[in-house]
Amino acid sequence: MNFLRQFHDIVSNQEIDFSDKVIKLLEFGLEVFDLEFAIVSQVDDNLYTVIHVVAPDNAIPVGTQFDMEGTYCAHTLEANKALSFHHASNSRIAQHPCYVNFQLESYIGAPIFVGKKVFGTVNFSAPNVSKPFSEESHDYVELFAQWLGNEIARNASSERLIKKNYMLAQVEEVARIGSWEFDLLENKLYWSKQTKAIHEVPVDYSPNLETAIEFYKEGESRDAIQQVVQEAIEHGKDWNIEIQLITAKGNPVWVSTYGEAEFENGECVRLIGTFQDVTKEVLLREELKKQKADALRTLEDRSILLAKISHELRTPLNGITGMLTTLLYEKSEQKREEKLKVALRSADILLNIINEVLDFSKINHGELKLEPSHFLLKTIFVDLASLYLPLYQEKNLNFDVDIDISEECWTYCDNTRLTQIASNLLSNALKFTEQGTIKLYVSARVQNDDVILNLKVSDTGIGMTETFMKSLFSPFTQELNKDRKKGGTGLGLAIVKELIDYMGGTIKVSSEFQKGSCFDIQLPLKLGQPQSHDTLHASDIDFSALPLSILVVDDNQINRFVLKAHLEKLGLTADYACDGIDAINKCKQNKYNLIFMDCVMPEMDGIEATRILRDEQICPTDTTYIIALTANTSADDKAACKQAGMDLFVSKPVKNTAIEQAIVSAKEHFLM
Repeated sequence: MNFLRQFHDIVSNQEIDFSDKVIKLLEFGLEVFDLEFAIVSQVDDNLYTVIHVVAPDNAIPVGTQFDMEGTYCAHTLEANKALSFHHASNSRIAQHPCYVNFQLESYIGAPIFVGKKVFGTVNFSAPNVSKPFSEESHDYVELFAQWLGNEIARNASSERLIKKNYMLAQVEEVARIGSWEFDLLENKLYWSKQTKAIHEVPVDYSPNLETAIEFYKEGESRDAIQQVVQEAIEHGKDWNIEIQLITAKGNPVWVSTYGEAEFENGECVRLIGTFQDVTKEVLLREELKKQKADALRTLEDRSILLAKISHELRTPLNGITGMLTTLLYEKSEQKREEKLKVALRSADILLNIINEVLDFSKINHGELKLEPSHFLLKTIFVDLASLYLPLYQEKNLNFDVDIDISEECWTYCDNTRLTQIASNLLSNALKFTEQGTIKLYVSARVQNDDVILNLKVSDTGIGMTETFMKSLFSPFTQELNKDRKKGGTGLGLAIVKELIDYMGGTIKVSSEFQKGSCFDIQLPLKLGQPQSHDTLHASDIDFSALPLSILVVDDNQINRFVLKAHLEKLGLTADYACDGIDAINKCKQNKYNLIFMDCVMPEMDGIEATRILRDEQICPTDTTYIIALTANTSADDKAACKQAGMDLFVSKPVKNTAIEQAIVSAKEHFLM
């Protein structure tokens, strides 16, 4: 078999890899040249590295390195072509280190080029003197070198391509980007691995144009993709759109799809493009849109709130300032009393508005906290019925009350919030009913460790339309007709709904326009523990006879004047301090057994002053009763007061009854 035939059989063998082909070529070269050693080297700078080798007894392992100048190949690379020696000792290289060290008499080699750059050499050698190498032998070794150079270049390109493809696949997977191609001439559709992953189909899935279209969500998305594909085929128009798919597993996903057309001789022959899963981005964008809309709605709500509050505050403020102003010139004692009552009622209305706004703010910011206590459930509704009966009678309304609650039913919950819920419903019934009857029905039954409270308030008032019912519990809502323009912030029912939800209850509303409304509430309350009834009442006490040494601490002169008036009415006198430091100094000079302490003051606040008075035993708990006075009424504020060492908490604005009850508590504490 001739040389070229054998060479072709080796290099064209598809059953063996590149390394095996190189070894077979080296073995073939040893036969052709009748030599013993065959090497493929890589030369980097001045370093010669053996990368493929055939040698007797594996005398030269792969990876062996030599100084380039110590090899015959230095002459080959210098010649830049095939070079040979058949009797080195009788040649010009007799003193060459390679001959001196290895006694190699015969050598033939050629440089390997990858592109225009020298990669290394292929060479054959032996310690025996050989026949002179012919020109044909030089052609053979250069043929070996050319094939090796081409294959090394191809393998390097293949490795780079594989690496790029791998990196591309990684990028596609991370970015959720897949590619696709549609051959219009062959009517064949190709999807990359990631495109199949986006569609949630098996890796061996074979798509076609008809089934691919069906993945697009029916309606707007499917119409959009069909339109852009048609425009691309007919007019060569690229597309880049976001549409929704329904995957093979039924999951909706959003994709950004890009596509373009390729034309030959004016005819579209191919469509290519990409898919990117942008579900997270679309959902995030929609969420941001929603948040923006919510923020704008919140700003609008706040604007409405400010406008509402500004309007609603003016009425009671006008009542207070108007009545107090005319009092300066009023001579009739009866009229003075009437005007004072109007001013006080206006003050109560003003306080209720402020409390509603504060409650709504707490709910809006997730700061609402319940303050449960043990109490007789029935007393709440008996007191409310007594409070509202004269108000209904003033409007000539009937008030039917049915309270089906045991006299011994103790519950543990926030009785203030429960009272607020019932009071709000009764107030609304009063506000929106001009004639007829308001009914209050309350019942309670024990169920395991709970008390299930049912509260129903119905009226024969103006009722509500179906449209208004849908936004009944939204803040600032009042039906825009002349019958419902009754004033108020529009926060009441919104607060009621939040309180009921917070307490784990339910509220149902039924109404018929111009005929009346009914609010039906169910609340689960915890069973409570009976409490002692041995409580002193303010009406039973002569306050002026109590052995009290009182200090009032407040930085505001008007507040000090108001409290002084309350105390004087009870026949009591007090000393006064303008801040926490002043209070501590006065307590060091005098022994006080009752202190009214404002919490928010400059220099030193009441909480810090109380902490010092307690810690330094200036006012020990067994000798001094400290009452907190503050406009901050949250559970956290109360907890801070208690932690500092205060005994009782009275909220501003302060009323006579609150002062009296505080002194009663002090009397019980010291057993006066």
